[in-house]
Amino acid sequence: MEEKSWEKTIPLKLTAFTFIDGFFMGIYGFLYNLFLKELGFSSSFVGDISAYSQWGTAIISFVLGFVSSKLDKRKALISYFLLSVFFGFYRLLDFSSPRFEIVSFLFGGFSGITGILVYTSVAQIGNREKRGKYLGLTFGLGMFTGVTGNLLGGFFGQFFGIKNALIVVSLLRVLALIPIWKIEFPRLTAHKVILTSTQKKVVLYYLLSTASVGFGAGLFVGFGNVIFYDLFKMSIAVIGIILAVAQLMTSVGSILSHKIAKKIGEMRLLIFSYVVVPILIASLSFVREPITFTTVYVLRFAVMNMVNPVFNNIIFSFLPPNVLVTISGINQFVNNSARAVSANVFASFSGLKDGYSYIFAVSSIFYVLNAYFMIRIYKQLSLKETKQTVV
Repeated sequence: MEEKSWEKTIPLKLTAFTFIDGFFMGIYGFLYNLFLKELGFSSSFVGDISAYSQWGTAIISFVLGFVSSKLDKRKALISYFLLSVFFGFYRLLDFSSPRFEIVSFLFGGFSGITGILVYTSVAQIGNREKRGKYLGLTFGLGMFTGVTGNLLGGFFGQFFGIKNALIVVSLLRVLALIPIWKIEFPRLTAHKVILTSTQKKVVLYYLLSTASVGFGAGLFVGFGNVIFYDLFKMSIAVIGIILAVAQLMTSVGSILSHKIAKKIGEMRLLIFSYVVVPILIASLSFVREPITFTTVYVLRFAVMNMVNPVFNNIIFSFLPPNVLVTISGINQFVNNSARAVSANVFASFSGLKDGYSYIFAVSSIFYVLNAYFMIRIYKQLSLKETKQTVV
C-alpha cells in the first residue's frame, strides 16, 4: 500500500521537534541539579524538587491525557510546549517557597504531556513495522540529543557558568516550534472502543511494568550526575562525558532496535534485557572502583533503554489507536507517581552512610518485578486475542 503524504511528513516534523527541543533540554536537564547543588542546596533537597516535577508530570499528564484526545492536537501541542518553556525559565529565577515547588510541578506536567502527544502521534502512523521504525527513530534521536546535551552542558557549565548556560538554553527551546508550527494531524474517527479481556490484562501488566521500572529507575537515574559527584568527586565535564556515552549507546541501539528485534524476536530481546538489567543494578550497590562502576552504569542504561521503542510498539500495536493518548496519560501518571515517590526515597537514603548501596539494592528488586510483568504480558499476547469490539 502506498504511504500517504501525511504519514511521511508528520513523523519527520515531530522528529525534528524532538531533536531541537531535546538538544536544549538535554543541556538543561544535565545542568539543573548541579545548579541547585552550586547554590548550596543539599542532595535531599534536589530529590524533593525532582519529586515535585515528577508529580506534576504524573497528575497533569493524567488529566490532560483524557482531555487532549478531544482537542485540536496542533494547538494543544504548541500550548503545552510554550507553558513548559515558560515554567522551565521561571524556575531559574525564583527559589522562594512555595512558588519554587509549584513552578517545578507545572514544568514537569507540561513537559510530560508534550512528550505524550509527540510519541502517541508517531504511534498512530503506519503499520507495525513502520511504527516500530518511527518510534525507534524518535526515541533514539531524543537520546542522541541527550548525548550532545551532556557533553555541551558539561563544557558550558564548566567554562561559562551553570546559570548563564541554563538561561540561554531554556529560551532557545522555542526554536523547536519551527517544524511543527503548521503541522496538520489527521482526525481519527470518533467511536466508543471496548477492549477485549486480553487487551485489558495487557494494559494492566503494562501499567504494573511501568510502575516497577518507574520506582526502580526513579531511585537513581535522574540523579546520575549527583551520584557520580558524591561518590567520586568527578568534575562536571567528566560526568557529562560519562552520561553522554551512556545515551549515545542507547541512541544507536534504539534506532537499530526494530532491526535487532526483527532478527531475534521482539519478546526475546525484551526478556533478555529485563533479566540482565537487575543483575547490573545489583552490582552497583557494592562496586566502588570508578572505572568498573562507570562501565556497569553505562551498560545498564543502554541495555534497558534501547528496547523501550520495541516494548511500546508491541503495546501500541495491540491497542486501538483511539485509546493511545488516554492509555499513555494513565501510563505517564503511573510512571511519574512511582518516580516521585522514589525521588523522596532517594532524598532520604542519600543522606545515610552507604545510602547509595541501599538505593541500588532496592532498585534491583523492582527491576526483577518488571521482568516478571513482562513475562505475564508475553503469555497474554500469545493468546492472540487482538481484535477490539466497537459499538
